[in-house]
Amino acid sequence: RISPTAALVFGAALILLGTLVLVWKVNLLTGFLGLLSAFLYVLVYTPLKRVSWINTLVGGIPGALPPMGGWAAASGELSLGAWVLFLILFVWQQPHFYAIAWLYREDYARGGLKMLPVVDPNGVSTLREILVYLALLIPLSLMPCVIGLAGKFYYVGAIVLGIYYLIPGIRLAQTRSMTDARRLLKASVLYLPLLLALIIFDASF
Repeated sequence: RISPTAALVFGAALILLGTLVLVWKVNLLTGFLGLLSAFLYVLVYTPLKRVSWINTLVGGIPGALPPMGGWAAASGELSLGAWVLFLILFVWQQPHFYAIAWLYREDYARGGLKMLPVVDPNGVSTLREILVYLALLIPLSLMPCVIGLAGKFYYVGAIVLGIYYLIPGIRLAQTRSMTDARRLLKASVLYLPLLLALIIFDASF
């Protein structure tokens, strides 16, 4: 165990060092995105967990910034493709984290964290949010094809994956069971790496 002060100093030093390395070895834009992600996560998202359920929405921003950092590192700019990837990751995160909060709502409640399933005991708002984001993710995931970032192979695969992710969300809305919440979580964990792998594979041919 370390003291809170030591943890704060150590964490701040790592953020500063990481930012300096990104600026020095990559570029200023990538360093800025890394610093912005750390700032939003540590100083906005984390304290907000004890204040409001919208913490999940806010936390989706730093959670979706890494691909933008990678894009900036490779190209030195943030073109349309970077923003599309950002939006895909942002939307993907919402059902993912709502599923986690559904499964562990009692733990979150004991910890004083105001996740949506905690402040929404009947689950109506949580399930609505899950279904809206799952439905939105399908057309959004096709945007790489629209902007020329991916082709037909990715298009078909993205639709299949979107349906695969959507089905457990629908089942959860019907049953409200821990089993289906766990299935939704598992689907979310598989969805993202498979979707990104499709982009890479499609771009190789």
